[in-house]
Amino acid sequence: MGSIDSSWRTLQAFIQIQAFRDLDIDCTVVGLSTQNNGAVQIKEVLYLDGEIHEAPEILRRHCASLIAVWAAGQTATLIDLDQCACVGRQFEPREFGLGRRFAIHAVPFDATQWLFVVISYASQWSDIGRVKKLIVELATKAKQIHAVAGFATCLPPSLIASGFDWHRFTSREVEILKLVASGLSNKQIARQLGSSPNTVRNQIHAVFQKAGVSNRTELALRVASADLS
Repeated sequence: MGSIDSSWRTLQAFIQIQAFRDLDIDCTVVGLSTQNNGAVQIKEVLYLDGEIHEAPEILRRHCASLIAVWAAGQTATLIDLDQCACVGRQFEPREFGLGRRFAIHAVPFDATQWLFVVISYASQWSDIGRVKKLIVELATKAKQIHAVAGFATCLPPSLIASGFDWHRFTSREVEILKLVASGLSNKQIARQLGSSPNTVRNQIHAVFQKAGVSNRTELALRVASADLS
């Protein structure tokens, strides 16, 4: 694929280094925001890794609120939000008292436009200084990728044009989309992904629901039109 896919993969690889993996991040968002007279607006979401449980517009408003808090000090910031469940993994009933922590940082393009990065975790990080250092590194890396590769969305535009709501699919679910469309059985997919057949069955069911299809043939046709190969 072209530079869009390459830049996405570069950023995704950076997030997979051990220092980030140790944080157990369940959602990462990169985007462009503007600020005029104190009002923050999300211009574009460039990268999303992690499930969202509300409409994409909720994610944009949520990020705008986090950026507004960050703007007061314009330094890497950690924010705790009780039972916020619009992004990341969904809380189980037994985790009722569990909150969500966000880390956010942004780097400027000019006086009014910023590239921002938000990461979330369904608890609290113990080493705050380390998290702040990593979110600064991630924001800097994202800006470098955007400048060099024309960093746009995390998936090819053809995926959006095909009717898929790309905001709703995680990177693992996109991988499953491809494998199902290629004709592999649940057991074959499980072996390839290193998962159990039961886990894969549940993941495929979730993909069917998100894609608005009822069987593998329909899903294969949707994936073919999206040109995910």
